[in-house]
Amino acid sequence: MKLIVVLFLSLQGLFAAVAYGEEEIDRVQVAEPYLDLHTGPNASYPITNVVERGAWVEVIKQRTDWFKIRTEKGETGWAPRAQLEKTLTPGGKRAHFKQASESDYAVRTWEVGFMGGDFAGADLISAYVGLAFNRNLSLELSLGQALGSYSNSYLGSVSLVSQPFPRWRFSPYLSLGGGVIKTEPRRVLIRAENQSFNAAHAGLGLRAYLTRQFMVKLEYKSHVLFNSDEDNEEVNEWKAGFAAFF
Repeated sequence: MKLIVVLFLSLQGLFAAVAYGEEEIDRVQVAEPYLDLHTGPNASYPITNVVERGAWVEVIKQRTDWFKIRTEKGETGWAPRAQLEKTLTPGGKRAHFKQASESDYAVRTWEVGFMGGDFAGADLISAYVGLAFNRNLSLELSLGQALGSYSNSYLGSVSLVSQPFPRWRFSPYLSLGGGVIKTEPRRVLIRAENQSFNAAHAGLGLRAYLTRQFMVKLEYKSHVLFNSDEDNEEVNEWKAGFAAFF
């Protein structure tokens, strides 16, 4: 379950962002030794350009905590808030930029979340990462662990998520997907064996925008576990949690 830990730490980092004022700035001067420019609005994108101290850059647009920049040479790239707020305004003051707002919620590209709940009567913890193709359709990868009295279950799934009203602050959504569920009985059980099931699920949920780049999610899924003897089993999952988008 290492990925769950990684996703949870990523979410903590997003929650730890510091709030600043909402001054509109369109041109700043690099005050640190350099300013890194990435090819996209995320640290995973490569750095293709470095702007040196003293140079002026134009701020074209903002996507949550990333800003698209144009240099004096006409080159463009993306810089993180942490670096850009070390630059200077034309008046010689430290630059401060507005935080993400509800308008960014409808056009988010990535989201990462941590959730807890119930899976077939067992306590469930899970983490997920989502990628939006457009405002209405996204893909989610979810990993989870359910801790029961007699067995533990490990869940991995991929879902297509349809959100018909992306601009609503309280936005319902539907999901459809499949995955694998592995069950490991407790050692106290005699003659118990580990089992793995292919599974399909359908679900519905509700996203609610909180503030800045954070939201809360409530979700229900109905899983069908496919057995080799064609005696398929249905399992219900309920969970709630927090997520951050960017």
